[in-house]
Amino acid sequence: MSDSSDSEDSTYQPSPANCSSSSATAPAAPPPPPVCGCAYLQAILDQIRSGAYTTTGGDYLETIFTHREALYAFPQGHRDCAVGFSELASHLARRERQMGWRPDWEGDSDAVNAFRNEAWVIANAF
Repeated sequence: MSDSSDSEDSTYQPSPANCSSSSATAPAAPPPPPVCGCAYLQAILDQIRSGAYTTTGGDYLETIFTHREALYAFPQGHRDCAVGFSELASHLARRERQMGWRPDWEGDSDAVNAFRNEAWVIANAF
């Protein structure tokens, strides 16, 4: 008697019967953006995307220091945060072009540099 599980593919593959026929003809929705960084950085990214994150008052420094406290308290929960800070920097760098200039975003270029530096620091810590 042979064990058939040795020769079967162990990856999950949905049954075609479970798929609706309408989804085959509908255009596919774009995949959600990848999740990078901890929940705190994801919340900051949501604020940046919505235009609610200001940089003129140096709020980006508070973001960095708050995140450092969480990083030092629980390092294993922040392994993807270097990528998360790079993502924050990328969104801030594009924000003025995409949404226009606002006075409360005057510190965006400083925040971009600070977030890129923090990404480098975190990447070298792991």
